Amino acid sequence: MRGIVFDFVLWFFACPVLFIRWLFRLIRRYRFYRMAYTTRITCTTCGAEISLLGVWRCRCGWTSASHLMRRCPICGSLPRMVRCFNCGATELLPEP
Repeated sequence: MRGIVFDFVLWFFACPVLFIRWLFRLIRRYRFYRMAYTTRITCTTCGAEISLLGVWRCRCGWTSASHLMRRCPICGSLPRMVRCFNCGATELLPEP
């Protein structure tokens, strides 16, 4: 009986912490998937549109004509940033 009460108390205090962790993960994944399904983003420096569709080259050397947020079929990596062609500034991309 004593072990059940102790387990319940631990569960009671852990639930809010686990819920907050789950909420932050949900927000992060929402940002990633929202960008993965859009074709353009706006540069925060100059306001120009940056296309996410085109020919992209991975750091391992693989080149493909696709969306920027697709995993590389060779090494499985995702890009961390994209460069604005108008002003040359880089925009950070969300992580999955």
